[in-house]
Amino acid sequence: MSCLVIGESLIDVVKRGPTETTRHPGGSPMNVAVGLARLGRRVTLLTRFGDDFDGDTIRDYVESAGVTLMPGAVDTDATSIAMASLDEHGHATYRFDVHSAYVDPPAAGEKRAALLAHPPLHVHIGSIGAHLRPGSDTVRRWIELLSSYSTVSYDPNVRLSILGSSASIVADMEAMLPYIDIVKASTDDLAMLYGPDVDPAAFVSHLFERGVKFVAITDGPNGSRFFTPTTSVHIPAPQVEVVDTVGAGDAMMAALIDSLARISVLGEDRARLTSISSQMLKSVGEYASRAAGITVSRAGANPPTRAELNDVVANLL
Repeated sequence: MSCLVIGESLIDVVKRGPTETTRHPGGSPMNVAVGLARLGRRVTLLTRFGDDFDGDTIRDYVESAGVTLMPGAVDTDATSIAMASLDEHGHATYRFDVHSAYVDPPAAGEKRAALLAHPPLHVHIGSIGAHLRPGSDTVRRWIELLSSYSTVSYDPNVRLSILGSSASIVADMEAMLPYIDIVKASTDDLAMLYGPDVDPAAFVSHLFERGVKFVAITDGPNGSRFFTPTTSVHIPAPQVEVVDTVGAGDAMMAALIDSLARISVLGEDRARLTSISSQMLKSVGEYASRAAGITVSRAGANPPTRAELNDVVANLL
């Protein structure tokens, strides 16, 4: 399977208490790309970073994971930074300094013809990359072009500290929904977008009315629920010792894409997303949830390899 991930790469500066600070590559789409590569998927990352030390760190990290960078990732602006502070439970809050700009899809000619002759099976977008302009406008052009050929997944991964208005995020999302097949969101995302009294079931119903075919709603220690238009399952949160929650949702997203690819419901087979059986949906959800569980059990955005995830799943049988 080939997968294209579009969105931000940055350096996470993580503060653990008053004195300990670490720096490592991050950004939700970049984490998803690395997660997919570690699960053995062929993945290209369309992103941007600077021609500086931090940018070199990102390049080395993603390429060592097996991710292919789309040409044009490097520009003359500084590499984006996210400053994360962890509380006593390992939950992160963020401040950002992000430059959003991505390479446009080919408008015509041989490059466009070559892309459409061999499009990716699946495209993933989300977070800052899908909403911060001007880069988000480019993301929209990519999914408008590829959604006829590729399934598209979206994770809002809401960051109001940089994106500002929840209303603008919702407006962007509504405009993108005709091109999106799969949505993963957390209950925290929904509360930030729609208020604390939001009904997740009503949100899911709205997505299905707009043409989305598969939805995952995560709720931290309360587990996750996975939906198709005809069935749903609840998956309890894995019982692990939480080090921090950085990158957990991204690890789940990568494993979810991987799992759906394994049952052949992506790309041209997208119609089958709506008819996944309850038992298969449970298997998909458990696989994705275990990936998140592995990630929260260790520091930082460190998604599992296929061998690690298979070992954990095998021990449940």
